[in-house]
Amino acid sequence: MKLSYRGVNYEYQPLTLEVTENEILGKYRGVNWRCHTLNEMPVPQADRVLKYRGVAYHTNRNVETCQADSTQSARPRAIKPVAASAVVTRKAIEETHRENLRRNLERRLQAARERGDQNLVNLLEAESRQLLV
Repeated sequence: MKLSYRGVNYEYQPLTLEVTENEILGKYRGVNWRCHTLNEMPVPQADRVLKYRGVAYHTNRNVETCQADSTQSARPRAIKPVAASAVVTRKAIEETHRENLRRNLERRLQAARERGDQNLVNLLEAESRQLLV
């Protein structure tokens, strides 16, 4: 695609990625949610050093770190075990989150009953059944 910016013409070639859809991971607002994976990994662009108003900057700083990581990958690395306290903390956080969801749902259900909105009460009761699963 030929473009022009401030009188300078250039050729723009947008990056196209081919993806495949995997299995359904869940639903969001009634629509299936799927995971997309790339068929091919894109080739990283070269890192170029440019200057803007006298200040040097890099166009793709990640290239250097990727190259550094690939040289280190030949050496074996020690695997750190997951601390038991981290697992306990995660479970505690998950339980706190569920409790907050339950309290919020109860408050919304009570407000719907006070207003007499039976349709909303039915929806909230269905949400409550899903939360218990």
